[in-house]
Amino acid sequence: MSLLAWIYLLLLSLFWGASFFFIEVGLFHLSPVWLVCLRLISGALCLFIWLKLTVVTLPKHWQFWRDCIVMGVLNNLVPFCLIAWGQLSVTGGMASILNANTAFLGVLVSALFLKAEPLRTNRVFGVIIGVIGVACAVGVNPFLGQTGSILGQLAIILATLFYALAGVWGRAHLSVYPALQGACGMLICSAVLSVPLAVMLEGMPSASLFRMGNLGTLILLVLGIGVLGTAFAYPLYFKVLELAGASNLLLVTIIVPVFALILDALLLGQWVSHITLAGFLMIAFGLTLIDGRLYRHIRISN
Repeated sequence: MSLLAWIYLLLLSLFWGASFFFIEVGLFHLSPVWLVCLRLISGALCLFIWLKLTVVTLPKHWQFWRDCIVMGVLNNLVPFCLIAWGQLSVTGGMASILNANTAFLGVLVSALFLKAEPLRTNRVFGVIIGVIGVACAVGVNPFLGQTGSILGQLAIILATLFYALAGVWGRAHLSVYPALQGACGMLICSAVLSVPLAVMLEGMPSASLFRMGNLGTLILLVLGIGVLGTAFAYPLYFKVLELAGASNLLLVTIIVPVFALILDALLLGQWVSHITLAGFLMIAFGLTLIDGRLYRHIRISN
């Protein structure tokens, strides 16, 4: 993998890792769905401006927008809301570790719906080890009375199922379009849908949020989760895919929790337990098995 690809990969991991930190900060000021609404609207607006500057137009036919609506619900609206709600009782670092479950569910869902991606031996072992790692990361304490914590963790794990389903839908319906067109269409649709959802579930946001004293916080959240964590992250994602391929892109799932854990520890003073770190290492090992290169190297060596 080239140096440029590594730079893009690390930037993408930083932006997505930081998004868990910004969600945690944002929940002190906004309810979960309104926080997601802010993320989607600012991200969609930024990416739309980006496309206009590059003279790229969005398709006008109904099929494109129908596919973007489904993709927006599966890949943005529902999982973003579940993760934000989950982080009411789960730290950003823990959420980022649980989010790695996306790769394991992605393997299972792809094998179920996409004939081109069958379950091979290395993937089966990778999924088993990864799921055990997720269980270790969750730990036993949430099951001993901390109901809020376990519900938050389950919400984040459920979000990863929607990400996995979105991956299958995207490959089946949006792969015929340029990547940035699909990303922008998806964000626009999810942003539009997020407003009535927020009003219906949480009512109107507090007027005090828009006072001058909170303006800096709003700008920070827009930049952190809207611009960097959403609008900038998608072009980086597709650039890494172009330069390094899907196998190397899987490394993002391993690196994102590293940045999230570091930010939580340095800025919020939140440290994870040894068993959580052990779970993360198992998740990382499971991901390397799914990637397949380590497995092939061992087989060749023998």
